[in-house]
Amino acid sequence: MAVEIHCPYCNSKTHTRTSVRITPTATTAQIGCRSCGARLKVGFQITEAWMPKYNEDFEVFKWTEFPPANDDKFKKDQLPLAL
Repeated sequence: MAVEIHCPYCNSKTHTRTSVRITPTATTAQIGCRSCGARLKVGFQITEAWMPKYNEDFEVFKWTEFPPANDDKFKKDQLPLAL
């Protein structure tokens, strides 16, 4: 996702010259305006973040109906791979 910043002097789009990540949630950037030549220094900071909460479902890890791979009967019933 790109952040679009307009020049405060001529209201045209600016372009990023350099950016530096100060902390995991803060970045500073030097931006410039190609229309009027203004150079600006801006700071970005993440102020709020939401993460989805996942609940582990341990039923998925139970293989009650599937035979283990080291079972000889299971190995015999497998089809050979054609290479």
